Amino acid sequence: MKRLGLLLALFSVAAWSTNYLAGRYLAWRGVDPLALSVVRFALATPVIFALARFPKYRGSFKTLFLLGLLGVAGFNIFLYTSLNYISAAVASLFVVLASPLTQLLQLVIRRERPGTAAVAGSLLSVAGAYLILEPYIAVKSLLGPLLAVSATLSWSLYTVLVRQAYSLYAPAEAMAWISLFGLVAMTPAAPFAAYGQILSPLNAAVVIYVALVPGALAYTAWNMAVKQVGPRASAAVLPLMPVITAALSAALLGEYLSAQQLLGMAAAVAGVYLALRDK
Repeated sequence: MKRLGLLLALFSVAAWSTNYLAGRYLAWRGVDPLALSVVRFALATPVIFALARFPKYRGSFKTLFLLGLLGVAGFNIFLYTSLNYISAAVASLFVVLASPLTQLLQLVIRRERPGTAAVAGSLLSVAGAYLILEPYIAVKSLLGPLLAVSATLSWSLYTVLVRQAYSLYAPAEAMAWISLFGLVAMTPAAPFAAYGQILSPLNAAVVIYVALVPGALAYTAWNMAVKQVGPRASAAVLPLMPVITAALSAALLGEYLSAQQLLGMAAAVAGVYLALRDK
């Protein structure tokens, strides 16, 4: 069961690795971040409900709405807006920080103290992620990093709090209602978004992809992972995101990996392994 949970978390991280590249591409193409977030989950929500076999609503409105606000509305709007100001590499580096931040929130909110190996592994993997991404880092405005930090905080809080929904719902069922309430949370601002750029065929294809794979499938898998292995172990694999992105770039695009980046990949993998071995 634990192995399945880790595999689900790894699938989510792999899918989200492509989401940063897609989000940066769509930002370059002039797609409105709010429009992207709204359309993404307007498409993803029915799919998530189908994956969960159309679960009945069984209460816990406040918890589900808060989770939708944090993990769907807040995280996506902050992330996609940040990609207008910073590169996908910089944005993913900030989200990698969700690993140690989740440990801190677990301590503050749930009084669950991480072990020494978990802390050391988390810091080592973040350092490895930095070595991988450092050649691509270019920040022209503080607004981008501030938005990325807001996305990271939203996601870390979501990961810590999502287990509260599991007293009434299975993970896939909870994700269906979280996605719906997240979409509802974006509704007041939705009329002010600009949807024109999404309508071009290529942009529309990318939006459908981020809705179905990094959206519906990855979000559902992440909730199942958190249920099975807990927030800390799930967040521990987030530093593999730049490792996967770099490996895909090398394999598919023929991009050269420097010795520094290879060292970073090794450090990130070692850090994740160390963190997951902590009891």
